[in-house]
Amino acid sequence: FYTHFDAPDDLRPAFYDLVVDQYRLLTAATEGYDDFSFEERLASFYYIVLDTLGEQRAFVQETFDSEVRSASSLRADLRAALRTLFADDRIPRTNQLVTGFWPVQAVLTEVTFALIRHWITDDTENQAATTALVDKLVAFIAELVTFRGVSTGVELAWHVVQHDALGLRRLPIVGRLLPGGTSPSPD
Repeated sequence: FYTHFDAPDDLRPAFYDLVVDQYRLLTAATEGYDDFSFEERLASFYYIVLDTLGEQRAFVQETFDSEVRSASSLRADLRAALRTLFADDRIPRTNQLVTGFWPVQAVLTEVTFALIRHWITDDTENQAATTALVDKLVAFIAELVTFRGVSTGVELAWHVVQHDALGLRRLPIVGRLLPGGTSPSPD
């Protein structure tokens, strides 16, 4: 014991420090994980985190808020894992401009903590309420971040400008700003 820890109290935060490591080990060992959709990867993230915590559920129920708030690296580790998930190539680049922004990642980290706290108090059989919450949360987040409407809209706007599909170049002020637009004729 003392080879790894200075005191018995050091064991508590160490448990939480290993949660994301367990997630990384399990995903690395999962055959076909590279072929998972973004939604499947996000669901795997939440379920592995909860399963890892569930191995010591009573301990987590007793210590989660006090240990995670002070000595554990869990918050930073979860944020880093989420940042990696949201940098996935399956997410359109235009959407990654938002998901890569630190406040969005901070909110997603806090949502993850809220989910864990919900799981801690979930007394339904096999934490069925938490399972339903994870499923709905994952579906919602996946729908938002993989939505191609923004990137399709940007492509449409670029095409309209390039080909003057709306005739904007003939407008006096706007036309000067667009490529190939007309400049005012001197009188």
